[in-house]
Amino acid sequence: MGAAKADQPYLMAFVEDKNDYNIVQDVIKSLNIANYEIIKGGIKEAIDIFKLQRSPQYLIVDVSKSDLPATDVTRLFEVCEPGMLMLAVGIRNDVPLYRDLIKLGVHEYVIKPLFSEILVRTLKNMLFGEEKGKESQIKKGKIISVIGSRGGVGNTFLATNLATILSHEKSRRVAAVDLDLHYGALALYFDKTAAYGLREILEDPERIDQVFLERVLTPVNTRLFILGSEEPLEERIQPKVEGVNTLLDYLSQQFHYVVVDLPHHMNTLTKTVIESSSVIILVCDPSVGSLRDTGRIMSLVGLEGSVRRIITVLNKVGAYATGEISPSDFEETLKHKISHVIPFDNVLPMACINKGEFIEEKENSLGIVLRDIVDDILGIQKSEEPESGLDRFFKKIKLR
Repeated sequence: MGAAKADQPYLMAFVEDKNDYNIVQDVIKSLNIANYEIIKGGIKEAIDIFKLQRSPQYLIVDVSKSDLPATDVTRLFEVCEPGMLMLAVGIRNDVPLYRDLIKLGVHEYVIKPLFSEILVRTLKNMLFGEEKGKESQIKKGKIISVIGSRGGVGNTFLATNLATILSHEKSRRVAAVDLDLHYGALALYFDKTAAYGLREILEDPERIDQVFLERVLTPVNTRLFILGSEEPLEERIQPKVEGVNTLLDYLSQQFHYVVVDLPHHMNTLTKTVIESSSVIILVCDPSVGSLRDTGRIMSLVGLEGSVRRIITVLNKVGAYATGEISPSDFEETLKHKISHVIPFDNVLPMACINKGEFIEEKENSLGIVLRDIVDDILGIQKSEEPESGLDRFFKKIKLR
């Protein structure tokens, strides 16, 4: 079975019994869809398969043998690409279940036994958009902006390691984008050479299509791709707001997370990305200048709320014997809680950067903090740890 063509929907179906298999196959053929696959099984088999391979653009899945359909659908969405549309079929004629599935992002829920006429109408709506209002149900990935309060605070180091953990340990599809087209180092940290094309996307958004985007994305592994550039220093780049908006829209339909490493300078492009982000990771260090600029950036970004979250990371704590601003003083001045504290390590980060390796591959305290930040992004709370991150940090470095 080959890959789906850009103009042809790619559909997979998971059905539990032979009669449903035959009905689904006949309906798909009647719609002249050549690129499809039907698998004997249900939602549990779908979850297992899409942990190992990319999900299709369209999916039919049988939830009739699931004890907790809504929970299993949530797990299935976690391993599938965000832009996928799903039709669920089951045996429970339950209005609350229907509402739960639609709220989760399922395009439609059809009750068994399956009838060809109903399935044809439902599939036409899902595949060809014949029903108004369904497009709004397409789930999209989250945009994560990583921005440093000053140059050298470690935002690129943080962005690359978070993207790696999300893709490798959390099995999410991740695109890491470096918007510093002159001095960006994201590709270097991955020991890769960025494929040129990001500048064209930002300056001429009409060029963006699926084929062009796949050509300029550089794979790191099966779930992690990077996008960056290394433009001549003497050339002036003129990006357009619609360019970055179109780029983020395309990427968020294919990836669970789009991690954007933002340049230090503020401009229209940077502010556009921030406004599109559901999570903003603000990286700072315990210096006076960083404290001042962290406050300035937070004033620009605005207060967090239901639309987006601000995760503040205080990096390189303990790098100097004296003169550092303590985390508590940092919080008091900002009137904002420090989400995570990263202790300074004068060996491991630079060794990893120079070798193209990542903290997650090592057993170390930095890896623990980075995984805590990833859990924060995913909304995972560690209720069994009652003491604060600052308390745990000070205990580790034995300042108390």
